[in-house]
Amino acid sequence: MRPNTAVVATASLLLLALTGCVAPPASTTPTATPSPTPPPAASALTCDELVPPELVGAALEGADGVAVEPVPAVKDRDVFDGMLLEGVGGLPCSWRVGSGMPEYNAPSDWAYLRIDVLPGAADQWVPLPSGEGPSSDTRRLAGVDASFSAGDPGWAFSAPAGDAWVDVHLSAAGLTGSGSRFAGLDTGVVIDRLAAVAEAAFTTVQQAAPAQLEWPALQSAPGEPDCAEVLDGPGLAAALQLPEGSTIVVAPVDAGTSATAGLPGAVRAAAGAFQCRVEGEGLKWTTVTVAPGLAPLVDRFAAPDGDAGFEPLALTGAPTDVRAVIQRDADGAPSLADVSIAGTVYEVEGSAPAAIVQAIVDHAV
Repeated sequence: MRPNTAVVATASLLLLALTGCVAPPASTTPTATPSPTPPPAASALTCDELVPPELVGAALEGADGVAVEPVPAVKDRDVFDGMLLEGVGGLPCSWRVGSGMPEYNAPSDWAYLRIDVLPGAADQWVPLPSGEGPSSDTRRLAGVDASFSAGDPGWAFSAPAGDAWVDVHLSAAGLTGSGSRFAGLDTGVVIDRLAAVAEAAFTTVQQAAPAQLEWPALQSAPGEPDCAEVLDGPGLAAALQLPEGSTIVVAPVDAGTSATAGLPGAVRAAAGAFQCRVEGEGLKWTTVTVAPGLAPLVDRFAAPDGDAGFEPLALTGAPTDVRAVIQRDADGAPSLADVSIAGTVYEVEGSAPAAIVQAIVDHAV
């Protein structure tokens, strides 16, 4: 039977019509690729990030082998230097265990670890002082030959780490007497523990991004030391109640060579600080360190242990914004005083510091 040609033709036309009307594939709208989330900006290192806490604890552990929990603290005689370091954009870190602020060399469980970081000072680095010259002792730590010293205050390592200068110190009460928390512990063990702290600190600083070593700094006011401008000889004589006609000599103190000044000397130079010597009849020895621009950091004297080492010093006729503190020796005699006035902080060490602070204030106002 032959197919109906009309039906076939009609079906063919219908198929062609249908195929001609097939819609093209739907176009796809490009999807925007999300931008990767930028990593958080690096922030300046903290003391807790500088060295693992377990290494700090190990360095301060005593001969009894009992684990310790160090607390942040600033030895009274380190407060001023720590302020200077902070003022020039450095990082002062310190911890202690045991009783705070013991009598010098008396039996005590007190021990103290301090780490100082001064960015941008690697090219100024010199070995630790030893006697009247640089120490010749070294130990290879974090890829550098770190300087090492030992003595009455304790032990220390120092090295250029990256572009920074880093010092690490460990001290304890009673080291040359009796009753030190390290008594009975092999000295090599103590030094090895300190070396572990130093190596960790050096490594952290070496590997840090630049922003991690950018701590806030104050605007320093460096200039030529002028002791006569900040310390008035006749005023000092009157404040010290010296006999009429007594002469007071005020002169700059030689900052010393870099080999003996070490990191504290580099910090003082960066801060524009200088020292003056006060000499006169009845005065044994007195120095005044002048730190322009450091006043905003004067509350560091209220830091843990600093608050125990100092007490407020009352002054006559001082403006309300003047702050003064005094530290006394074990026998109760004053030996160290600090005062903040007109943006500058002065540290007076030696004979009659309270009277000299009063004279500084009288001269400034």
